[in-house]
Amino acid sequence: MQPEKLEKETENIQILRNIVLFQDFRDDEEVLRKIERLFVERKAKKGDVIIREGEEGDELYIIKEGCVRILKNTLQNEPYTVVLLSADQHVFFGEIGLLLNDKRSATVVAEVDSKFLVTTRKKFLNFGEEEPYIALKVTRQIAQILAKRLYKANQDVVTLFSALVAEIEGEGLIS
Repeated sequence: MQPEKLEKETENIQILRNIVLFQDFRDDEEVLRKIERLFVERKAKKGDVIIREGEEGDELYIIKEGCVRILKNTLQNEPYTVVLLSADQHVFFGEIGLLLNDKRSATVVAEVDSKFLVTTRKKFLNFGEEEPYIALKVTRQIAQILAKRLYKANQDVVTLFSALVAEIEGEGLIS
């Protein structure tokens, strides 16, 4: 193997080791190498739209270098920043794309020139046929992440509803 390719592969393994989706295999170099083969490297220039809200998508992105801005549209179709994510946070986005080929829930824009490790739903499903135990563990991690987001979203809805009721009662519209 060429030294440059080996160095890049080792760097990718280190990145995967720190991603929560693969935490069950953090100390298993052999499994991490299998997972690493699912990914290709992709670059984006500052300002590039990586994912567009409302478009279909089936890719998972791990931030290798750089930073992205996650944007959502309001009901008035005005974008607002949900969060900034950077490589040093050991983060990823688009994980729902591994489970569903559905419309994207947010827009992702490169804040600076960036690099990503990217895989697709098809690759992940094929991997699951070959390595069901590994894919099951990764899918469980995704399910836990989604369950936590759903729980938080439900809490947010209750908070907003309570605030709305309090506002209406304060204006004397409900007695």
